[in-house]
Amino acid sequence: MARSVTEKNDLVSPLLELFCDHGVDGVSIKMVGEATGLGKGSIYYFFPSGKSDMLEFVLNHAERTLSEKMAVLTDYKIKGRRGVDEFLNFFVNDKVFLGYIHFVSILVLSKQKELYLHKINLFYEDMTSKLAKAIVKEGYSPSKAWNIAENVTVSIYGSYLFSCSLSNESYFTNRIKKLNKIVSENLKTKP
Repeated sequence: MARSVTEKNDLVSPLLELFCDHGVDGVSIKMVGEATGLGKGSIYYFFPSGKSDMLEFVLNHAERTLSEKMAVLTDYKIKGRRGVDEFLNFFVNDKVFLGYIHFVSILVLSKQKELYLHKINLFYEDMTSKLAKAIVKEGYSPSKAWNIAENVTVSIYGSYLFSCSLSNESYFTNRIKKLNKIVSENLKTKP
């Protein structure tokens, strides 16, 4: 169903939905037009290089959204464990955030990944780094905190991809809740 588009930012949601539903390689300009109500000329007005500009646009929005959510971990008013708990709850409660995680996962599996590998790696590294900083607040050494954060990041993405392959969203939700419980229990015991 076509949506009303009056400015470029109106395109984030339909593009995200298209890429998540059809994969990066499966989206055509025609599909974008059908989803947004824009003609081919208008699409190229917003995205002169076509799909590569669209991917960059959505990836930039994903990065900004991740940074906003990660502020919970870097806000010094929030102790590390509580920040990690709130951050993991975003995966369960915030469908837009989860959509961006889905998009980045799809981008990693696409033929286009080489063009965006640097940004994708920064996306994962930023999340792991900020999780590690929150865990350091609980008294862990930076290297131990990094190991824990890296395991959490891998668990999030692995659980998400597995839930997609099962077509079972509740699997992911349950895994994140279990992960949150495990992390919270482990952070209660100082190293």
